[in-house]
Amino acid sequence: MSTELTKADKVADKLDKFRDHLLHRLPLKPSEHETLDKYRKCFAWRSKLFSPQQVVSMLMQEYGLKYSQAYQLMAESTKLYGKVDDIDREGTRKILIENLYVAMSLAVKDRNAEAIIAATREIAKLSKVHDDQSPLTADELMPARVVKYVQNNVTIHNNGTGLEDLPLE
Repeated sequence: MSTELTKADKVADKLDKFRDHLLHRLPLKPSEHETLDKYRKCFAWRSKLFSPQQVVSMLMQEYGLKYSQAYQLMAESTKLYGKVDDIDREGTRKILIENLYVAMSLAVKDRNAEAIIAATREIAKLSKVHDDQSPLTADELMPARVVKYVQNNVTIHNNGTGLEDLPLE
């Protein structure tokens, strides 16, 4: 039982170095900079909505790590930067829209009309642009304001109430 606490303390101490660097700009050794870059990459992949298993696989592939090392790196990255799963619904929607724009640009590059149309529909769906919505009226697009313009002794209301003559001086 005491060895578990010691391991947890070691992890906390290890991450404290990185927290101090991120918050207070304390210097790190070159090997620690490499580890911090791995943490950042891991967090970036999770932010792009890759699953934990996909991130572990990508870490193993990119850095030649064993499964346990890659999983530990991902767990430490989560402790350092926070849980990506806690992103709110709006944030997730925006990330998905950005990913769809990337997919659409690749489809445009490949001249794949079906993929372009599919990406456009998904973007519209996530952006809450629906075909069944009634179009906005002119009054909804430009709500009436009470502004008076005086021109040639005539007051004009831009909200369409008409003209009023001013008394001549």
